[in-house]
Amino acid sequence: MIECSLREFGEFGSALPNYGKRKRQGKYHGSDFYAVVSGYGIKKWVVGVYIDVDYKQYVDESTTEEEVVQRCIEFLNQPPPRKKYQKKKSQPLFGNIEKVPLRFNFKEDGDGTFIEALLVTDQKKNKKFWGAGGIGTTKRKRGRPRKDEQ
Repeated sequence: MIECSLREFGEFGSALPNYGKRKRQGKYHGSDFYAVVSGYGIKKWVVGVYIDVDYKQYVDESTTEEEVVQRCIEFLNQPPPRKKYQKKKSQPLFGNIEKVPLRFNFKEDGDGTFIEALLVTDQKKNKKFWGAGGIGTTKRKRGRPRKDEQ
């Protein structure tokens, strides 16, 4: 497990960096991932995030880039520590993120090194992310119903 955090950004990201005061840690993706993610739009949604981590110290001969990303996701999937006298079991802050990301790139800017990733989560709406997940479509039956189907 590698300790990391999600980078906060405004609603319009780098296009309008100073627009609005509120910052969130990711954005629901608007594209269709029906072919790539089974259950997309019904039980799973895709989120674009920037993961702040110094990945250069973890990448070496024994660990690959994908293992570094998976260890960061494992850390993000941990629920926050339980409060004193709390009865209800706490859930992860970003929903249950799948262990393998759809895509990821290692990048570097003025704020440091980070991972740009598309992750699959099970929460349709999360207050930590901009937007909301799209509604999935199911194949519609066409034509008149048969007598045996009524």
